[in-house]
Amino acid sequence: MAKLDAAQSAAIPIPDARPVERSGSLAGIGWASAVAGACLLAALVFTWPLPLHLTSTVPLGTEHASTVHLFTIWTLWWTADRAAHGFANYWDAPSFYPNAGVFTFSEPEPLTGLAVSPLWAMGASPALIHNVALLAILVLNGVFAYRLARALDAPRFVSLLGGVLGVMLPFSALMMGVVNLIPAFGFLWTLEGLVRFGRDGSAGNAAWTAAGFLAAYLTCQQYALMFVPFAAAAGIVALWQRKFEWRSIVKLGVAGAVAGLIIAWIALPALRLHEELGFARSELVVQRLSARPVDFLTRPETAAVPFPPAHKLEEDTGGLFPGAILSVLAVAGAVIGIRDPRRRRWTVVLVATALGAMILAMGYNFGFGALSPFGLLRSVVPGFAELRSVFRFAVIMQAVLPVLAVFALAALSGRSRWVGASLAAVLALAGAAENLSVPQGLVAVPESPRTAWTEWLKGRGDLTAVAHVPFPAGLKVKDYEVEAWRMYAQIDHGKPIVNGYSGYFPPGYTDFQLDMALRFPAADLICELNRGLEVDTLVVDRAWLADHEEGMSKVAGMLQPLYDDADVQIYRMQTTEEQCKRETAQSDK
Repeated sequence: MAKLDAAQSAAIPIPDARPVERSGSLAGIGWASAVAGACLLAALVFTWPLPLHLTSTVPLGTEHASTVHLFTIWTLWWTADRAAHGFANYWDAPSFYPNAGVFTFSEPEPLTGLAVSPLWAMGASPALIHNVALLAILVLNGVFAYRLARALDAPRFVSLLGGVLGVMLPFSALMMGVVNLIPAFGFLWTLEGLVRFGRDGSAGNAAWTAAGFLAAYLTCQQYALMFVPFAAAAGIVALWQRKFEWRSIVKLGVAGAVAGLIIAWIALPALRLHEELGFARSELVVQRLSARPVDFLTRPETAAVPFPPAHKLEEDTGGLFPGAILSVLAVAGAVIGIRDPRRRRWTVVLVATALGAMILAMGYNFGFGALSPFGLLRSVVPGFAELRSVFRFAVIMQAVLPVLAVFALAALSGRSRWVGASLAAVLALAGAAENLSVPQGLVAVPESPRTAWTEWLKGRGDLTAVAHVPFPAGLKVKDYEVEAWRMYAQIDHGKPIVNGYSGYFPPGYTDFQLDMALRFPAADLICELNRGLEVDTLVVDRAWLADHEEGMSKVAGMLQPLYDDADVQIYRMQTTEEQCKRETAQSDK
């Protein structure tokens, strides 16, 4: 009998015997506060020393230029700006002028942008707004790891430890400089809803599931697309648990249909435009950005623990090692969960999700001859042809590991009230510490995009569209850092710009960009800007101008000086039809 009691105490309680947590009860509020506080503390430690410089810096992560950080700030600004106007012309962001729909070329992050939009109205610094979004996402990753573990009847304390592990995922450290690639909470939210729906079949939990998937989509569209096969499989398991009763099928189906309609309403304009423009990722690019088995045995470049070694700079797909302690705990938790009939079903779902995501992260590097699981999905699932960095499937793998680890921590802590709980806490915190990438490198960001020239330009209602010289001479992310700074300046002056940075570029833009970098200030290019693209304003960096005075003097008749300071010279472009016909004829020769 003593052995039976010990086994029962180590096992997770059966669903019907589990005490119901009332969200409005003092205990429920207390635990919610404790979880949120623990996850926030973990996020602050995870990003250290960022908390000391929240208003003036952003974390560099494994990036080697501030391009993406500035682009993220610009993205958050544009959503806030459009939210204040009822999201009118949301997809027609003011970059790559005069192209339409350019906000669909990268992750729009509408939910993230909307959540922090009040901070713009309050006059917060752009860096602070970026960092609030980052910290909030990290906290939510932890909170929903906790909630999924609780939905699977894990005790509160070890679920909290799982939440801390969920904050400190190595993939989050790897993507620290790219805010839109950190949200994992949407996956966990969706799975939590399905676990609860499988238990009670309620309409509320069906709606909660749909809300989780919507959150995943509205924080990172590509992640939601990646999660579709896993969400579908988990949904079938939940309906199987409900014995496929028609009421359950209707409830989950209606919730899914509503979420699908909302997503379709948002996604269809982008899908139509991308199809029209022929956007798709080549198999060669996908192959290059498919993980290799060895990538799961390297840490992020910034990892504090040097073993296994960090991935090399030129290896885009490296740094996917989930941590030795977290991996051991997750494997042990999987074994414990599968051996317990009461948890077996969802443990198998979590294990299959982790393994399936790992396989898909390897893209074309995993398969049989010309066949691969990713290749099959790419051929049948709409949108998969636009996935480029398929190694990012690893975020799904890593997101479920803390929940599996909770099962092992629960078995350990259940053996002795204090000793077991202390040992579980030590192991979990050691696993979190192992995955730290501190101190974080920080990038300084001006506390306001306002400068003398942006303020002057903003006040000129007679100037409508801007080209900013010089254009980048290369095609790497680092080359576009200068363009990201132009987008940052745009936050203040608000004028449409020909320049830009994005995941996709408008057709023909790359050739135009390189031509501008190579030949400007050629007269035919001024004509193309002024007559072809209807751009009337030229902003020229002083550093570039000093080296191109002779060339600028040759086209002085096409440029009217309007403003100058230590940073830029601003001109109005004023070409005539005869001038441009003559220059076009000469360039054709």
